[in-house]
Amino acid sequence: MGEVELVDMLHKAEVSADLEKLFGCELHTDTPGGNAWVDPGSATRSICGCEFKNIRFRVFQNAGEVNLRARLVLQSGETLNSLPLVDREWRRFLSDFIHRPSESGVSPAPEGFLNRSIWAKLMRAPYRFARIGLARGKQMEGKCWLMLDSLFPQPNAGWL
Repeated sequence: MGEVELVDMLHKAEVSADLEKLFGCELHTDTPGGNAWVDPGSATRSICGCEFKNIRFRVFQNAGEVNLRARLVLQSGETLNSLPLVDREWRRFLSDFIHRPSESGVSPAPEGFLNRSIWAKLMRAPYRFARIGLARGKQMEGKCWLMLDSLFPQPNAGWL
């Protein structure tokens, strides 16, 4: 199945155009600009799709580990901040970018690359679709954090 057909199928599953209907419950944030979470027992579903009209990436590198996060602006104009992007293809794409040899010997900053070159490709795509999921809540913490499970269009090796 091609990507366009897959996104068409995902549109037929659980989708929402605004934050209120993503999980059928109230979203909370601990800090302005931080990631959102829900109370573990309040969500009516654990994953939901949505179209987005804008995206920005953040890349955090710590002790050899790379953490990719995204800020999504939904069609409603509402924003989801600091979503961990756990999509396997996007994480692989970022790793390939970071580890590819540079002709000049100086690698460009991954965040700048994602927010310029890749952002332009995403904004030109005929479809922009994300699947937002809830991480399992930790018993002591009592929070299910939002995460970006799938991001379409998927990255293409030719973009490197």
